[in-house]
Amino acid sequence: MESIRPSLVRRQGPLQETRGATRSAHFQLALITLTGFVLCAGRAWSACPLETEGATAAEIRRCELIGSGIAANLEGRFGDAESAWQALREIDPSDPAAPLWEVETAWWRLVNDEGAVANDEIIRRRGEQAIALADARLGVDPDDPVALGQKGAALVHLARLDGVRGHLLKAGRQGERGRELLERSIALRPDLDGSRYALGLYSYYTSVMPGFLKLVDWLWFVPKGDRDRGLAYLDAVAIGDGEHAVDAQFILMNIHTYHAPVDLAAALKTGRDLHARFPDNALFHSELIEVLLLIGLHDEAIASALALEQSHPTEPESQARPQLARILRAQAVLLSGRADEAWQILEPMDEATTRLPIWGGAWLHLVRGQIHDARDERREAVAEYEQVTGREGSRYNRRAALIAEAAMQTPFEPAAYRELPMISAAPE
Repeated sequence: MESIRPSLVRRQGPLQETRGATRSAHFQLALITLTGFVLCAGRAWSACPLETEGATAAEIRRCELIGSGIAANLEGRFGDAESAWQALREIDPSDPAAPLWEVETAWWRLVNDEGAVANDEIIRRRGEQAIALADARLGVDPDDPVALGQKGAALVHLARLDGVRGHLLKAGRQGERGRELLERSIALRPDLDGSRYALGLYSYYTSVMPGFLKLVDWLWFVPKGDRDRGLAYLDAVAIGDGEHAVDAQFILMNIHTYHAPVDLAAALKTGRDLHARFPDNALFHSELIEVLLLIGLHDEAIASALALEQSHPTEPESQARPQLARILRAQAVLLSGRADEAWQILEPMDEATTRLPIWGGAWLHLVRGQIHDARDERREAVAEYEQVTGREGSRYNRRAALIAEAAMQTPFEPAAYRELPMISAAPE
């Protein structure tokens, strides 16, 4: 649902893109730089030994910290993950792994709520530190595959932040530098799970990016993607038992949900599995509810949304998700044909006082508009849709705006509500 990831457009008739090239470019860069690389929550770039025989006490402790940090990220305990990374830094201050993990935990926070801009500084500062530490190791051995992968990952982190925040040219330059380093890393060590994962994401998402940046072919840093290659890397990581298996599974779930050709059955299977394994991960929970809605399992969506509403996440960014689930529950009730009940759920909600992701207000007004349409209150519906389309900056949600624009042309009807992927199966 986030404005910073690809999604499906719900519509009754043809949709026309009404925003200019700049907004489209910002959105597409955000897709590449955030969605694709959103969950780099696997293990460190240098794999931990599977056996402790012969390992030093520091090596064993390093692996324990990495494992506990990964578990904390996946379980939504970001503060605990940060404590693990601080302890990891103390073992070896020259290791780029610790600042990279701090960056990735900051991304977990940011993805739960894009408005949590305090994480920007952590991403930039620690990303730059990881690059400097990797450069020091590359100064000793220019072909160190782990250091190449670490530097490439850090550059991609910085690129996706710049893309999300609208600094497109800088994002493009950094992303391409990161890609080249990741390719060198894999050429030297094809088994490096982290490098395969990051390059798979970059290759896939840059390949499906339509429009603006691919037209300015005079720029040397125009992203060079390969959809099939990216999917092959992601599939290989997802089916293995390596460091980024869960991350790749979640990314593939999103691709199956929001990209043509969609595979909602596969997305549902993965979503249920991830939620069962990590029930306190509010992001996994939100995405499962989305899939349930898209596939038409409204009763299950309502029950799952209620469970998220009644949860009490401890992390501030994750606290934006329970009331978002309330909006999704109202939408499921509406699509079940109970518009008055849906209105009772949403009518008391006030965007100004309800804890939502920064773009969540757009979704609140959209669903309220849909409820008004279902109740034949056309004037009120249009007023709500205008609240969606008129937003700017991080409060703007492209998916919600496209749906609202369509509903302003053709009134919303629950029975006619259909899904279309916003990302096609091949580059445009």
